[in-house]
Amino acid sequence: MKRTLQELAAERGLAVVDRGNGHIQLTGGPLLVNYYPLSKRRSIYIAGTTRRYEHMTPEKAVAMCFDIPANRREFQAQRKKGYRPLRKKLIAKDPFCHWCRIGLTLDTSTADHVIPLYRGGLDNTNNIVLACEPCNNKRGHDMPELQEAIR
Repeated sequence: MKRTLQELAAERGLAVVDRGNGHIQLTGGPLLVNYYPLSKRRSIYIAGTTRRYEHMTPEKAVAMCFDIPANRREFQAQRKKGYRPLRKKLIAKDPFCHWCRIGLTLDTSTADHVIPLYRGGLDNTNNIVLACEPCNNKRGHDMPELQEAIR
């Protein structure tokens, strides 16, 4: 018996949102997945990353909401130079470390990528948060917060 995407998603506590034109979003898990089941290649994109996964089944689409992106150098975005203006804007909005909530200044803050560039994350403002240097260094290329959300 073949199960539908909606049934599989409901089992894992995910919401299925139809965005039209064959675009389906799976939300409610640690990762937001954009799934195109009607396309020729049945592609999946994880929000905030650059990699496209092809020939995906509904089971794999649901599993992707909980999978940590693999370490793939060929999909790594190039790091920009000069995050100081962005850090100024982020400090004005919320002057605390995203991970440990310690107070930050412009000199004590670093720009941290939520989905690391090494794992296919994008180098844009939607993927950058303020972090203290110890938290940023501790995370490195890992995604421990995603591991905690899966447990």
